[in-house]
Amino acid sequence: MKNIKFVFFFLSLLSVVLFISCSKSDSNNPVNPGGGGNNGGGGSSNEAKLTLNGDTFNNQVVTLKNGTAGYSVSDTATVALFMGTVNSDSLYFYIVFKGKQTGAQNWGGDFGVMLSKKSSSAMSYYLGSQQGTTTVSNYGAVGGKIEGSVSGKLILQTAALTEVSVSGNFSATRVPDVN
Repeated sequence: MKNIKFVFFFLSLLSVVLFISCSKSDSNNPVNPGGGGNNGGGGSSNEAKLTLNGDTFNNQVVTLKNGTAGYSVSDTATVALFMGTVNSDSLYFYIVFKGKQTGAQNWGGDFGVMLSKKSSSAMSYYLGSQQGTTTVSNYGAVGGKIEGSVSGKLILQTAALTEVSVSGNFSATRVPDVN
């Protein structure tokens, strides 16, 4: 039952991100007011800058944008979502961690990361739920930033169970809590 709540939470967060990213005017965009987003590092740019190695990624550095994060009161968990395009593939990166505080958390159970890759021919899911850590360095108020880093191994969810290592930093704007 808890996993179903997370799926609905992910879909809700994805809907908000898609709505915001399709806005005609950047001046009213709460994820990226002013529309610039070229501030360099992960700081205020609502990005996840990741290095992926394994499967179709060969020490590939990717920058995913539109970072949005929210806290689920009923699940006592925070979810951050980033998206982008790499080599004509759409990538979606989810980070799920317990609570709403700073510090390091090992992946396990319902907490960890997921990378979805949609190509013209298939959809691939890489799950990081055992061998990794999410470190939250800043947990801002609603409208502020949730920032940190991730490091660990993702497993392609196929019979081959291909490993992909991931490491990098993230910065996302916090949206209002959901129940």
